[in-house]
Amino acid sequence: MPPPASDILTISALTTRIKELVEEAFPQLWVSGEISNFTKASSGHMYFNLKDAGATIACTFFRGSNLRLKFSPRDGMEVLARGRLSVYPPRGNYQFQVEELQPKGIGAADLALRQLKENLLKKGYFDPKRKRALPRYPKRIALIASVTGAAIRDMIELFAQRWPLAHIVVRHSRVQGDGAADEIANGVRMLNQMHRIGGLPLDAIVIGRGGGSSEDLWSFNEEVLAIAIFQSVVPVVSAVGHETDVTIADLVADHRAETPSAAVVALSPDRREMLAGILNLNERYREAMMRKIDDGRQRLRQISGRPAFRKPLQRIRDVEQKLDDWAARLQRAATRRCDRTRDKIAAAAEQLETLSPLNVLKRGYSLTLTPDGEQVIRDAGTMKPGEQIIVQLNRGRLIGRVESVELPPTQEK
Repeated sequence: MPPPASDILTISALTTRIKELVEEAFPQLWVSGEISNFTKASSGHMYFNLKDAGATIACTFFRGSNLRLKFSPRDGMEVLARGRLSVYPPRGNYQFQVEELQPKGIGAADLALRQLKENLLKKGYFDPKRKRALPRYPKRIALIASVTGAAIRDMIELFAQRWPLAHIVVRHSRVQGDGAADEIANGVRMLNQMHRIGGLPLDAIVIGRGGGSSEDLWSFNEEVLAIAIFQSVVPVVSAVGHETDVTIADLVADHRAETPSAAVVALSPDRREMLAGILNLNERYREAMMRKIDDGRQRLRQISGRPAFRKPLQRIRDVEQKLDDWAARLQRAATRRCDRTRDKIAAAAEQLETLSPLNVLKRGYSLTLTPDGEQVIRDAGTMKPGEQIIVQLNRGRLIGRVESVELPPTQEK
């Protein structure tokens, strides 16, 4: 027979009693296992299983507790978990409520740093091709550091010694502790905004602090600062810690300086070295100019010793004399040419005179011409009785008519 109704428990009552017993028996403990089936809800709560070779337990890691987590849990990761056992009444199963989670075999901070480096490397944050060259002669530089630290005083003093022409702008920020990374990142973003709108043109931004432990430098390993440096339009110099300390800020920045002082050296020429260089150049130019002048003087002495400079008119006189000789020779040649031409003309005129028909007429001969006087009549057969003729004499003409035509016997018709 069933027991009395007062001895019968409801499922909810039974679950509540089990929950009280379990939570009272295991209020706080550490467990180790491998993460599997890891999920993160939109609320920020994390759900996963912890397992080993023989068993599995469901785990919850609520948002209020996992906000302090420095690494990203993943399936297959061996971890140590601190928490307490609890029962979830709606499903009637027990679970482990995690309050602290640490990677097994490596510190949480080291694992978080390793994971962040891997993630940023994939996104190209460390790519050398995107890094910009530093200005050679900067006009304005912004320093983000703690105004109470020694690093900023050292940088300002060294800038004043090396390159006092640069205008130094200081943006105070905490450089360690909770929230320091956000302050530095906000400083980088604010300076970039002022640079973009033209309110504060900058040639470079220096993020600096002195050395310290890994915990002291942790602010420079956070993602929020890496993003701000990566998005900066102004070249960023990271001058964090000592030479052996390499932070994520160092890897993302356009230039990594081992120390704050090294950042100043990288960003500024040394005015004393420049002055020494200018003086050296001036001396070299002076020596080169003196050699040039000496060469010119020697050249001038050589030229001045030539005859053309010792007797500058002699060459002109020699040329004038040659011109006179040439003029006389041309005159004589022209005279001889004219005489020969005159003789030729006289001989030709004499020959023409000899051949002239007028000389024949002077000896008593005459020319019989046609009535128009244009043609000489050589053949009597071309004329007829009664036609007019002109007889050209040495002196004057005779106009007559043909009375009859007599031809040689061989030409008679």
